[in-house]
Amino acid sequence: MNTVGAALLNDVQKEVLDEVLVGVPYNSASQFHEYFGTKAAPPRLGLSCAWQSFTAGRMVMERSGIPAEYLIDGRHVAAVYRQQDSLVILDPYLLHGEPLRLDRGAAVDGVVRTTVDAYPYRVKADGTPAPSRVRATWDLGDDTIRLDYLRFSPRRGHNTASRSFLLRPDSRIDTVPPAADFVRRLLVHPEQHSVSIRVLHPVTRQMAELILPLAGRPAGVAEDGHLMLTKDNQGAVAQHGDARFQRDLEVVADAVSASRDDVIAFLLEAAAIHRAAAPAGLDLAPYSLEDE
Repeated sequence: MNTVGAALLNDVQKEVLDEVLVGVPYNSASQFHEYFGTKAAPPRLGLSCAWQSFTAGRMVMERSGIPAEYLIDGRHVAAVYRQQDSLVILDPYLLHGEPLRLDRGAAVDGVVRTTVDAYPYRVKADGTPAPSRVRATWDLGDDTIRLDYLRFSPRRGHNTASRSFLLRPDSRIDTVPPAADFVRRLLVHPEQHSVSIRVLHPVTRQMAELILPLAGRPAGVAEDGHLMLTKDNQGAVAQHGDARFQRDLEVVADAVSASRDDVIAFLLEAAAIHRAAAPAGLDLAPYSLEDE
C-alpha cells in the first residue's frame, strides 16, 4: 500500500470507528432476536460485540476497498488490518476513541505496545477527568495481540481491568457472520448472564446502560421488568423504580431513537427467548449491583 493509500485508510478507520461507537451501540439482546426469534433487530438498537466489529469492517471495506481480518477469542471478535510493518485494530465494544495502531519499528524486546483513551470519560472525586483506557500488546514472536480494557472506577479511585482478550493468528473467522448453529451455542453460554443495551450518546458522549440480569428471574416474563437496572456514565447502579433509573433509561432511549417502552420490551423479549433456548440446568452468575 502506498503512502497516500495508507493515509486514506487511516482516515477511514478513524471515521468508521467513531460512527460505530455512537451509531451502533452494544446490544447483547439483538442476536437473540435474530438467531432464535423471528427477525433481525432494527440496526439503530445496536448489535452484540462481534457484530459491532463486523459492521466496522464492512464500513471500512465499502469506503476503502480494504478487507479486515476477524480474530476471535471465545465470544469476542476484533477487526484487524495488517500492513507490512504494522497492525491496526478496530474493536468498538472496547470503546477506544482512536484506532489501535501498532508499528513494528516501535518494538521493545520483541513486543509492541500502545494505549489510547476510551469511553466512558468519567470524573474523579476532585473533578478532574478520568478516561478509560485500552491497551494493545502485539508480541512479534508468536504474533498474538492482547487487548486490555481499563475502566476508571470512581469507588476505587483508579483504573481497573474490566475486560481482556487474546487474539491468536490462527483464531481467524473466515465466514462472516459465522454459521448460525455456532452463534446459537455462544448465545446460551454461561457467560451470557444478562441482556443489555449500552449507549454512547451521540450528543453528550455520555455512556448509559440498561440491563436485565438473566439469573434468578421469576417464571412470568412480565415480572422481569422489575429486575432491570441501569448504569450511568460514572458506573452508578440504579434499580427499577428509582428516579435515576428513569433518567438513565431516557438517555438510552434517546440515543437509539426509540421510546422507553420499546427499549424495555426489546430486552424483555430477548430474555424470554433466552429462557426458551437455554439448556436445562444452565447456571448463571448473579449480576453485581455494586457501583463501579
